[in-house]
Amino acid sequence: MPNRPDIDKTRMSRRSFLYTATGTVGLSILGLPGASGQSANPVPQPSPLPGVATQRIEGLAKVTGQKIFARDFRARDMDGWPDREWHAMYLRARTTQQAFLGVDLAPLPPEAQPARLVLGSDLDPAFFDAPLLFRRDLHVDARLTAHQAKADGSFNQPDGLNFDLLVMPGTTPNFLGQAVALLLFDSLAAYRAARRFLAGDDGTVQRYGPGDGPQGAPAPGAPFQSPTLYVKDAQFDYASTDADSYEREAPQVQRRIRAALEAAPGLLRQPIRTRMRAMDPMFMEPESGLAWIDPASNALQLVLGTQSPDGDLHNIAAMFASKGSPVPRLDEVTLHSCYPGGGFGGRDSSPFSLMLALAVAFADGNPVRLAYDRFEQFRVGLKRHAASVEGTLYAHPDMTLEAIRLDMVFDGGGRRNLSPYVASLGALCAGGSYRLPLADINAQALHSENVSGGSQRGFGGPQAYFAIETALDDLAAAQGWDPVALRRANLIELGDITVTGGPIEQSLSLPEMLDIAEAHPLWRERAVIKAAHAAQGRSYGTGLAMSMQAYGTSGDGMVAAVHLARDGSLRVVSDAIDMGNGSATTLGVVIGPILGANASEVKMGGYSLFGQTGLSDDGANPAGWDDPMWTQKGTGSSSACLTALHQVGTLQQTAQALLRGSVLVAAADLWGAPAGDAQWQGGRLSAPGRRPLPLAALAARVHELGLPTGALGHGYFQNTWAEADYDTPGGTMRLQLDGLAYYHGDSATPIPRRNGRYPAPETARYARYVWAPCINVVGLTVDHGTGAVRIENVLSVLNAGHIHVPQLVSGQSQGGVAMAIGYTLLEDMPPGMAGPADGTWNLHRYHVARANDVPLGGRYAPGGRAQELITLDPPPGSARTGRGIAEAVMCSVPPAISNALRDATGVRFAALPITPDKILAGLTP
Repeated sequence: MPNRPDIDKTRMSRRSFLYTATGTVGLSILGLPGASGQSANPVPQPSPLPGVATQRIEGLAKVTGQKIFARDFRARDMDGWPDREWHAMYLRARTTQQAFLGVDLAPLPPEAQPARLVLGSDLDPAFFDAPLLFRRDLHVDARLTAHQAKADGSFNQPDGLNFDLLVMPGTTPNFLGQAVALLLFDSLAAYRAARRFLAGDDGTVQRYGPGDGPQGAPAPGAPFQSPTLYVKDAQFDYASTDADSYEREAPQVQRRIRAALEAAPGLLRQPIRTRMRAMDPMFMEPESGLAWIDPASNALQLVLGTQSPDGDLHNIAAMFASKGSPVPRLDEVTLHSCYPGGGFGGRDSSPFSLMLALAVAFADGNPVRLAYDRFEQFRVGLKRHAASVEGTLYAHPDMTLEAIRLDMVFDGGGRRNLSPYVASLGALCAGGSYRLPLADINAQALHSENVSGGSQRGFGGPQAYFAIETALDDLAAAQGWDPVALRRANLIELGDITVTGGPIEQSLSLPEMLDIAEAHPLWRERAVIKAAHAAQGRSYGTGLAMSMQAYGTSGDGMVAAVHLARDGSLRVVSDAIDMGNGSATTLGVVIGPILGANASEVKMGGYSLFGQTGLSDDGANPAGWDDPMWTQKGTGSSSACLTALHQVGTLQQTAQALLRGSVLVAAADLWGAPAGDAQWQGGRLSAPGRRPLPLAALAARVHELGLPTGALGHGYFQNTWAEADYDTPGGTMRLQLDGLAYYHGDSATPIPRRNGRYPAPETARYARYVWAPCINVVGLTVDHGTGAVRIENVLSVLNAGHIHVPQLVSGQSQGGVAMAIGYTLLEDMPPGMAGPADGTWNLHRYHVARANDVPLGGRYAPGGRAQELITLDPPPGSARTGRGIAEAVMCSVPPAISNALRDATGVRFAALPITPDKILAGLTP
């Protein structure tokens, strides 16, 4: 190998493999992850069209193995760090029936002994009890000083950790996989030796026996918080009912609904009973990170791939500011945010960050690396919730739906995490895409001994849509109705209200989508296709299902910045995280039509941005929106569905502020005439009778005149955007932003807003407001001898609004289909120690969809195998507004598969995954 100082020749890595395997690929290490977050190498813009993406902005870095994931970094890569790190390993609870008594390391061979063993008894008990919740608005130069923590709760509350991070010896673990001991190794060789020895059975060094019961956690089966209850009938005045009144009156409305349904004559009743196992998000990179406390500055630095950098940073700073902290003094915490290598909820408020921070506290001043392998990620990584759904769907003989009653129970596992909110969204989605005059939906998340549930892969939507869409097909079959006609007769539309009482204020285009699906040959000719397969001895079925996945939350805050360099290049910084869904690429191109060029650099995970806006989101502020420097929510963790509307909208408004407040001012100076009628043409700013100006010339003039060289915007969306007037160098402008600042160099100057208009307070109760509808049609064959299912064709009809980057939407759709096929037919994860909690699970036991399991892209053709996506064109004249599709395509694939299996076999399979054994059992007379 040629001499490459950036490649370690003593061991093979992804980078060194790619370098040696190709011989001609020139690699360069990306700029190390800085305080501003994820960074993608500046790439040339091969497309001359602003707003058009020709490649993923981080794609080249990924395929050439450059360092952009936390797993890629070592202490020697970080400026100012020591050259070597210690390695952390946590031993995990293997039972919730006996007390953990301690660890006996004698069985470990000498070469595998740790440099230090830490037990719960080594921690000051006060460390777990001190109040120290953070304040979100305290940022200093991309760092949070630990002494700024605000006494307002306990450090474990942000992540729902209502128990010790390390089980106290003599007490019973709260859940399987809970950490019982920390082992720290001062050499990689010792760490690897211990890994090999303990692989699959770290119980050899753990000791259990009689002791005290669990401390501080809810008992198994206890709800993490009050259940979500959604009730709807014609007598309830939703418009004038606030959240507190709703909570008081809902039980009375529920009793009224149940009495009405019991007394109603002639109603058809379709029972609902579905089950769904927990599942692993199976993202590409298992969780990994570095941490170091610099003894000279008392500063903690972390290298992490996380969906919630802002929350992680504050939680850690608050944790170490508590009484009894193992760190005597900590003055600041800096997070270097890397690409997480996937996530989709699996890294949202993950306890990994706290466990990494806890480990470095005992490392004697050395950097620490905590890196899960795939076995440990299966064992303790956040899962999608197992769920059970039971209830009844009520309909009239004329096909119109009358009501739905559902009880939804989500297995939250050991930690609270986001489980109550997953249950709440599941309750909202339980109404599906349909108008329901009456609704009585109860959803709750319960504590159990199982691996903790997170927010990934649908956030409660898959569990809900599977229940209602299979019930609709069963109802249609029982009554001899056409399943499409039944759905068409009940579609929800603009002006209707959801099961929460929230209005539908967004065009859904559900009838048009259903027309497309019904006319497609995969559905229209299903009887002919079925007969053709039958002639060859195969059972074939076709299934259809709909979903209307909500995106965003009940109030989202986003922040983004655009910087204009003297040479005309543009840089975007966002607080968002790109989990592989293409957010960085999208944010790089959506400013193109506004500023005349795409961004040449995009930085994600910029958790310091909110602090630069000058805004506060202090909930105790009595002035609220009357304070021009207050907002309802600063920032939150990223989800895969927030890009197309929320983050893009905020960034585009910020780009408009830079254009009109700076770039057009420079143009007017160069032209000697107002630039209000200027437009971008061929990468130049043009106006009638004036010479075209390239962006580089405009940028140079901006810098010469001392105009703003960048803009920073904060957006808040709750049913509608908050908006206000801002006084800028280009005059007063109205923007859909509640915060604006201008950069002069690196310094941001906030601009107070005026004449603000804000979301109505009652909209806070509606839970969700925006929707990404999808219809899936699935054709499949069943082998009656083996129970194997082969997905032959998939059609997805998607309303994604304005599509910013078509290739990314296509990729999201294909990924959603693959994930859905996996958890519907393959991904079987038993609870308890029969599942991954025992530490022996990897892809040899957890079967994800492979290439042969998924139809490839392309258009449907008789006799072929394809996965076709049809997207709706936005209505003419509508705003260029995207919809956050994320898992929208995924949610209706599982019920479509189950409906197709019913068509093929006459048997309803209502428990996921639908494995060959279940199919054979169902087909047995």
